Amino acid sequence: MSEATELLAQLAAPGLTLTRTLGTIEALEKQLSNPRRIKLGISANVSVDLLSVFLRKHALLAGVGADIVMGNHDDPLTDVDLFLAASVEQMIFLPFFDNLIPAFESCIELMSAEDIAAKEDDLRARWRLVFEHAKPMRQIYACAMHRTTTLVDMGVADSVDSVIDRLNAMLRKEAAVFANVRVVDTRSIVHEIGAEAAFDRRFYLRNTAPYATPFLNELARRVVLSARGFGGWFYKALVLDCDNTLWGGIIGEDLTNGIQLDPHSYPGRVFWRVQQEFLTLEQHGVLLCLCSKNNPQDVDEILEKHAFTVLRKEHLALRKVNWIDKVSNLRAISQELNIGLDSLVFIDDSDFECNAVRSALPMVRVFQVPNKTLSDYPRMVREIRELFLSGGVLADSRSKTAQYRQRQEAAEASMQFATHEEYLASLGIHVHLARDDVTSLARISELTQKSNQFNLTTLRQSPSDIQQRMNSERDTVYSLTVSDRFGNAGLTGVALVCFDGEVARVDAFLISCRVIGRSIEFCFWPHVAYDARCQGCHFIEAEYRPTAKNAQVADFYDRLGLPLISENNGVKHYRASLADFNPPTIDWINLTK
Repeated sequence: MSEATELLAQLAAPGLTLTRTLGTIEALEKQLSNPRRIKLGISANVSVDLLSVFLRKHALLAGVGADIVMGNHDDPLTDVDLFLAASVEQMIFLPFFDNLIPAFESCIELMSAEDIAAKEDDLRARWRLVFEHAKPMRQIYACAMHRTTTLVDMGVADSVDSVIDRLNAMLRKEAAVFANVRVVDTRSIVHEIGAEAAFDRRFYLRNTAPYATPFLNELARRVVLSARGFGGWFYKALVLDCDNTLWGGIIGEDLTNGIQLDPHSYPGRVFWRVQQEFLTLEQHGVLLCLCSKNNPQDVDEILEKHAFTVLRKEHLALRKVNWIDKVSNLRAISQELNIGLDSLVFIDDSDFECNAVRSALPMVRVFQVPNKTLSDYPRMVREIRELFLSGGVLADSRSKTAQYRQRQEAAEASMQFATHEEYLASLGIHVHLARDDVTSLARISELTQKSNQFNLTTLRQSPSDIQQRMNSERDTVYSLTVSDRFGNAGLTGVALVCFDGEVARVDAFLISCRVIGRSIEFCFWPHVAYDARCQGCHFIEAEYRPTAKNAQVADFYDRLGLPLISENNGVKHYRASLADFNPPTIDWINLTK
């Protein structure tokens, strides 16, 4: 094990003192060779200097180096100016409520409805101004309000909670207007770790530093989760073992009636609960797969007939139930789903299997079922849930299993045709081309963040970046929504084009792996060329930037008909006169605008 790996394990261990945390962070930052770096700003109306330590910690655990810029106390607008001047990319905005209205929880009963409404209006105007001012930033993490005391009687209406509910609803409504603002639920942090662990009242009264280290550590962890490791991961599939992972016991020995899986008794209720969590993930767009050394008919019997199984065949995108080694099966799952191995999360109960995968496939995120403390299993699954969902879930991303099943059906249907072109013509492919569709802004950003194989430049764009392009007179954001007789694949293609003087420059072009192989990538370029001529352009330029995952599109612009002008370190530059640009015609695609 390398020194850096040992330091990362030490940094991730619970109970590390603040002094050792700082020392480990500094040692790691020296050890890691060229980690990606992110510049973060912290704007708060109380002292939260230690938050910078924990942001650096959790960023390093995600493989990112974080440079922190602290704002001025209680002046968020000045903070935004400071951050923009310092090229800060993302900001944590933490307005401690008890500092906005001193001793709020004590004096709330003395405030009139008019006073509370006036304060709400004041905060709304202030926060709207901050968010508007911070539009150029890629992301803002706005922390919700929370109480600092414990509610004693849940049966009694509580004025503090009522006002906080009202103001948090207002904050969420304001944040929804801005593509780059995400609300962090600090209230649940206080609930989870407890008020006594979250706050240090002595330091608050003496130094306006209310938060204790457990709160700041958890807040930093949630910010990094919400940012998906600042682009360090985008997990798409959860691969599950079966025995002692989906149920207690071994199906080959205990048989269907002997396994432990039910909502009423231990340990069966543990497995029943985690299956509920897995199903929720599937409904939110996570692809569930099985990877188990078992007889397939035994596993199928449980999926089809067991009274208390939550997961059924229709919830699973792929089932690799056989006696092949799990490393090979995981490679096959990656290939068949057409996603990277680094998009997989794997759960197994076996030390041997987990270590084999970690050793052979270090890019796969591996979790081991806590056999000795099985009651911790649901908590571990909730951590996995956070990896998939903390970055947000969009309608186009929900329940992808059906879409992958459609792809399998389409692959089977293709065998009936003499040529691939005949098969494509039979599909009834329809593509809707949209320009600057604000309603799809979040989905477009998501695609730029997670598409790798068919991505010419791998330009990652935040919702704020996309919004700025849509608002620009020089830029057009093209989006492609694809459907055929097997179903609707959703918004699965994006092109970002800048019309700059006499040149139309393609900054990014990508399509989802869901629709690769249908010539979708060729069908809309005549419309881009038409728009370019309308903008007064005479040339079109594009480039291919190689990555570890996009080799399959290295010659795409050649096939599109763009002449190669130069190549340097694998980066290819293309340029053509619009008068000479004649992209291929795709007869089997019906394109509408």
